[in-house]
Amino acid sequence: MKTLYSVTSFALLIGLAILCCFAPWTTTPVGSPAAHDSLGYAAIWSQRFAAVAGARVDPGAFMILAGVVAFFAIVIGAAAYFFRAKRGSEREDV
Repeated sequence: MKTLYSVTSFALLIGLAILCCFAPWTTTPVGSPAAHDSLGYAAIWSQRFAAVAGARVDPGAFMILAGVVAFFAIVIGAAAYFFRAKRGSEREDV
């Protein structure tokens, strides 16, 4: 189980770091019934869209992408766990 947890947490940390570097930005203010105007992707701390009025990181899209990152981190961790080479006391022929 250590393999599952360590690989999953490593993949999750790497995925969230990449997501923070390419976060979705929008111009729609909070609470507005208007449709979101997507500006593009930039780092959370970026000043790329500073000249656009109301530009901010889209929290809904960010959470959806974070869920996708978490799903794939679990899949990668499970694959590493189930397809690992059994060594030492885990081997069946010992």
